[in-house]
This record gives sequence, C-alpha cells and structure tokens, in this order.
Amino acid sequence: PSIEMEQPELKQSIATTRTFETRYFQFSEVKERIVVFTSMSAEKLRRQNSLCNGMIVFIETSRFEEPSCFYANSEKIKLPFPTNSTLELTGFAVEGLQRIFKNGYGYKKAGVILTHFVQANLYQPSLFYNSNPKHAKLMQTMDKLNDKYPDSIHSASYVKKHKMKQERLSGNFTTNLNEILEVKL
Repeated sequence: PSIEMEQPELKQSIATTRTFETRYFQFSEVKERIVVFTSMSAEKLRRQNSLCNGMIVFIETSRFEEPSCFYANSEKIKLPFPTNSTLELTGFAVEGLQRIFKNGYGYKKAGVILTHFVQANLYQPSLFYNSNPKHAKLMQTMDKLNDKYPDSIHSASYVKKHKMKQERLSGNFTTNLNEILEVKL
C-alpha cells in the first residue's frame, strides 16, 4: 500500500518585515533594507512556483518615541504583469518606497508583502506586458547557486547582510553537534 502525502498549501501572501537595530534617516539605508526584503520574498515566491500581481511596501518610525514624530505609510502596488523576478520586484518596491519616504524621520521598521499569486505553470502571458523571459533562467541559476552555497549571489543592489540581534537566543543543543552539552563527573 502506498502512503499519500498531502501537498503543502500554497501561501496567499509572503511578507518579509523587520524592526531595525538602529534608526535609519537616509533613503539609501532604508532602500537597501527594502531590496533585501524583496529579494528574500521573491526567493520564497519562486520556491512555491508562483508569480505575484501585487505588492505592499511599508515603513514606520518608532511607536515608542515622541508621538508627534511618528510616521508610518505604505504603498500598494499593482504590477503591470505577474512576476517572480527579484530584479523586477526590486524595481517596483524601490519605486513604491520613493513615493512614501519622507526626509527627517528616523525609520525603525520596514517591510515588503507580496500578494495576488498565480501559479507560474498556469499563467497565460499577455501580448503586451510580460516579465522579461531572460529573468526566469537567471533567477533559476541564482537559486541553484544559493542552495548550494548559501548567500553567495545576489543582485547588485543587495549591498550587505544585516545581522539580527540574537544575544538572548537559546542554544541549539539538540540540532547542532558543536553545542551539545558536556557533563563532567
């Protein structure tokens, strides 16, 4: 007898959001974080073999600072064509960020949410507006390289990797051989 496994349900949206370790005042700093979040989301989107038709980009300052200095905004973007290309999604995300970014604020949180998915193998391309067909092969190659050598290849706008605060993280005693507890008698 064969055992039938249930297919994991496909996500309806993919969000990558973070609270920053410090406040960012420059557009270039927030842009770099949005590019990283978009890249991470696009990779998840490709893993489930989907394309997205929309995205939301948001930014906000700290809610715990002076209430008069609080600013939060988001931009909902309807894409002209479904895509899972990191290059195209990054371009749309940066355009959205340009519309909502205001100078003079110290941003503490930002994120990207991909929405309105269609399955890549079921999508019927449009006659006029389509994702660049060369991107599919490029993204496939990038994903294969990153699977084999984690975090080895990214788009040029993906400048640096930010490390999350993890000084209070529990040990990996059960999953990492290097962290197994030793008891001396």
